[in-house]
Amino acid sequence: MIGLYLHIPFCAKKCHYCDFVMTTAQSQDKRDTFLDALEKEMFHYAPLLKGRCFSTIYLGGGTPSRLDAVEITRVFSSLRKHFLFEADLEVTLEANPGDLDEDKVKTYKELGVNRISLGAQSFRDEILRAINRAHGAKDIYESFALLRKHGFKNINLDLILSLPGETSRDTEHSLMELKKLNPEHVSIYELTIEERTVFGHQFKKGTLKLPEEDEQLRTLSFAREFLKANGFIHYELLNYAKPGFQSRHNRLYWVNEETLGLGPGAFSYFAGRRFRNSSSVDEYLLKIESDNWSASEEEILTPEKREVESFLLSLRLLEGTDLNAFQFVKNNFKRSLSGLLDQELLTKEGTRVRLTSRGQLFAESVFAELSVPC
Repeated sequence: MIGLYLHIPFCAKKCHYCDFVMTTAQSQDKRDTFLDALEKEMFHYAPLLKGRCFSTIYLGGGTPSRLDAVEITRVFSSLRKHFLFEADLEVTLEANPGDLDEDKVKTYKELGVNRISLGAQSFRDEILRAINRAHGAKDIYESFALLRKHGFKNINLDLILSLPGETSRDTEHSLMELKKLNPEHVSIYELTIEERTVFGHQFKKGTLKLPEEDEQLRTLSFAREFLKANGFIHYELLNYAKPGFQSRHNRLYWVNEETLGLGPGAFSYFAGRRFRNSSSVDEYLLKIESDNWSASEEEILTPEKREVESFLLSLRLLEGTDLNAFQFVKNNFKRSLSGLLDQELLTKEGTRVRLTSRGQLFAESVFAELSVPC
């Protein structure tokens, strides 16, 4: 299987936590130039696929919903012109509440989009303002209702926990409101402070007020148990789904299948190489225009490194993984695996290894421990 990722970099404004590749430039010339470059990139890769069919498409960003109905139709026309797709295709589009209108949503449906990921982040207006989101809580309800009206039956909602100024009551409120909407899928993210962001600068100056680490862990545990008690399967560290609604595209990453990424900053794992496009929108456009197809980052994976990465990615899935499928890991990480089992961060049933509930809370520490043979 192989998945296709398209990075649409346009945003109304930059969120204070955001370190993704994006631009607030909104001129029509800029948008047209980007769409030209994206199609040219499709044309470049089409022969390399040798007739293979994509099983998933994921439009992320940035904010794909910033494109109007005509522009998004152009993207899909280019996709169909250059690529082949499986009949049972999952097509996900990320959208921000407030961007959606009747024309856009109707167009998504006509184009074959069958999964929407809505970036709610919080249901408290004061929290949304504090993180510089371009929408309010009212927009979440209205956008969700509009999607349901047009027949979307697979909707994901994103929430971010432990935001500055957020209390446990705020988190509980957001989860209760989410429950009322009853989406098919929920992604729960913990706030990560990135250096090149507004929050990163505030953190460095000591002016960013965040919940204590113990409070963050309690909040994450509460969210996890709340969602499980309300019919969601916790199937991956950050992701919860109603039965039958797990993200097929994201699963490709977790089982280390091939993905091709198009657009600025997009990552690919394709033909034994991991590579990334330029993370500058302007540089990406210039390189495509001049037929410069060199990656800004590239790595050829050794069999051993690929096995270690596949093992770590598979641990993100709550079902765990069969250790016997990873002989290099089994033979070279004995001490680390034994220590993590003793600390009850991992559990082993037969040959199957998975994170414990405690291990899920400290997953990054587990992955760090397993990144170097020991």
